Order: sequence, then C-alpha cells, then structure tokens
Amino acid sequence: YTLRYSEEHEQALWVAYALVADSLQQNKVPSEENYREDPRVRTGSARLSDYRGTDYVKGQLAPAADFLYDEFALSQSFYLSNISPQDPNFNRGIWRQLEAQVREWAMENDQVYVVTGPVLNEKYKTIGRNEVSIPEYYYKIVLDISKPEIKAIAFLMANQSTSAPLESFVVSIDEIEAMTQVDFFPSLPDELEVYLESMKQTVGWF
Repeated sequence: YTLRYSEEHEQALWVAYALVADSLQQNKVPSEENYREDPRVRTGSARLSDYRGTDYVKGQLAPAADFLYDEFALSQSFYLSNISPQDPNFNRGIWRQLEAQVREWAMENDQVYVVTGPVLNEKYKTIGRNEVSIPEYYYKIVLDISKPEIKAIAFLMANQSTSAPLESFVVSIDEIEAMTQVDFFPSLPDELEVYLESMKQTVGWF
C-alpha cells in the first residue's frame, strides 16, 4: 500500500492499494501483531505508548487480513503510520464487517482499488504524548475499473458502535472529497471521474 502521512495528526491521511483476488486465494502466511514505529516517517511516527492506557484500539487503515499472502506486506501493515485510534466496538463491529465485504468484492470482481482514511479537517481530541488525533469519521472507497461494469462505492462512518447495515453508510466520493480536500482519482479520464465520483448507489455491489 501507499500512504500520505500527516505529522500534525500522527497518522495517514489516506492509504491506497490494489486488492487482487489471486492474492487473497494464496496460502496465508502466519500472522502475528507487530505494531511498531515507521522508520520511513522522517519526522517520527506515533508510538505504542500513545495508545497504551487509552479508550481506543490501534485500528489499521490497510487491514492485515488484506495482506496475508505476503510476509513483507503483512508486516508493513503493522507500522504505526497505518494505525488510527478507533473505538473498540466500531473497530470490531461495522468496520471489520466492511473490511470483510471489500475482500468479497475483490474476489467477485478479480481486482478492486481501495482507499481508506480518517476525516481530519479539524483538530480533534488527542491521545498520547505525540497527540495522535482521534477521528470523528472514517471513509473507505472501493473502485472497480474492470470492463464492462466500471463502478465505485464509498462509505463514511462515525467512529462509534452501530448496528446499522453497511448500505446505510454509502455516500458519494464527491462528499468525501469535500470533507477531506483530497482528489482521489485524478488520473482517471475526466468524464469517467465525474461520473464515478458523483454516484451514490449500491447497484452492482450489494
């Protein structure tokens, strides 16, 4: 995966990667939690101590379960640059459900592109000595550019426990771009980008 790190918030503004059915079907490598600082962040990433003793868990933006086909990729998913403070019930509930659904879509469509991140336009409450910002919302965007049915779907979820169905969190990519000030797919042809980013529908997904 690739990411854009925010020193102000001590977490990624977004992470992006391709999720391929062939990779998900490979034998799974052993997985063990190895959360650690990211040496690639020149200003220094968040630390484990920032999360210790708080009411939040270390939520992976790019989930380990998406990288069980490769030991190196799996290990990198535990860098703290890929971690964001999440409500425990949110992390283990609707967020995990969405992650599993995205893997199902990758299997059904052969390959999808995934972009995930927190909404951090303002300075929210923080945890730890490094003042890691606690996001109020998270987003996840899934893009399928395989013909003939090119499509996209986006989700916006509050960082809290919920029993609402996944479909109720569907928004347009335009809405997320307005909240985050991120242009997610500038390399797409303009007409296709406008079409995909303005849609808010579940047809072809659910």
